[in-house]
Amino acid sequence: MNIINQVKIRKSNSLGADTVIVENSHTEQDIEKLNKLYDNITTYLHEKKPYCDPDFTISQLSEAIDSNITYISKAIKLNKDVNFNIFINSYRIDMVKEMLNNDYQNKYTMRYIYTSSGFRHQSTFNKVFKQISGVTPSEYIKKLELDRHKDEKAVLD
Repeated sequence: MNIINQVKIRKSNSLGADTVIVENSHTEQDIEKLNKLYDNITTYLHEKKPYCDPDFTISQLSEAIDSNITYISKAIKLNKDVNFNIFINSYRIDMVKEMLNNDYQNKYTMRYIYTSSGFRHQSTFNKVFKQISGVTPSEYIKKLELDRHKDEKAVLD
């Protein structure tokens, strides 16, 4: 596969100072391969849910889908413009949201919900949830409860 980012050095002024210019040289073939790899990544993540393991790494993913770390990183960056950790944490947060949408917070503890989604510590979970969702977990739950209450009220009216 061709190198995705190539660095070119050019003389940019009369004093001879060098300027480093990074150019993307995505060929159609590169993009196609990376998109196919990305599809393999997402299929694997949806089917196996390995992100539920807080120790899940990009190395484990590379072994599971028979690729290498560099290409996996490039495929994720090309498709989502994030790094591996943020990408995996977004899957974890989606799982938490799905559990909350299914009223798990009234059946299970929040600790159970975030640990079964791949987070080890509540502080990390809260921070990542806020970064990805724009609200805290408690604000998200309050909004869900308000929406449910509105739906119940609309049915009664």
